[in-house]
Amino acid sequence: MCATCISNAEAAVAWAGVAGYVLTPRVHRALASVGLAPEPDPVAHDVRTVAFLRALDLDPVEVLGADVVAQAESWTPDASWVPLRERRSDSARPIGSHSLIAAT
Repeated sequence: MCATCISNAEAAVAWAGVAGYVLTPRVHRALASVGLAPEPDPVAHDVRTVAFLRALDLDPVEVLGADVVAQAESWTPDASWVPLRERRSDSARPIGSHSLIAAT
């Protein structure tokens, strides 16, 4: 496809898609290092792939191999990570307007 065959808007959308695809793993690792996201789990991708292949009525063992499917079936999500919105410290207090609502 030549550059004159697509509009500027189409080119911008295409570059945004490519940039998002390239930067997503790096951003996820950076957020995980700060504690804002869970660590990337390599088996979680295989779990989704096995489920997708089964939804298509394909045998995942033929496509991925028996060892990958066995790991995916025995995988359990990591429950040790708590999302930021669910974290609460004991010193957290409501702001003034919220404390007035609770008092009435």
